[in-house]
Amino acid sequence: MNLILHNITSTRQHIKHLLKNTKLDKFLRASLEVCLELYSDAIPDIKKALRSYKAKQYRDANKRVTGVYDAPVTCEDGFHEREGLVSPLTKRNNDAVQLSAIALSIIHMLGSLGFKLI
Repeated sequence: MNLILHNITSTRQHIKHLLKNTKLDKFLRASLEVCLELYSDAIPDIKKALRSYKAKQYRDANKRVTGVYDAPVTCEDGFHEREGLVSPLTKRNNDAVQLSAIALSIIHMLGSLGFKLI
């Protein structure tokens, strides 16, 4: 989950940097702004997920990581709404999805080993 936090924070900063380009296509700018909001919202969620995980509150951790998982998926989908538009965030989005999937698998594994999903 620390890796997810690093990825989300780094991607958010990267999006801010991309938005400084005044020559961006309007649709690309709008898509990046949506992604910025999604990633900004994901930061407190992953921090709460990490706290829940450490407190062995796996159900809450699972719920919050699932929300974080949705952010890069939604972000990436936004770029595909216009034919021919290439997402400048595909690798970062894919990394966030994969890290979130790993975290969810670990949380699920702990639940299946008999740890309570509180």
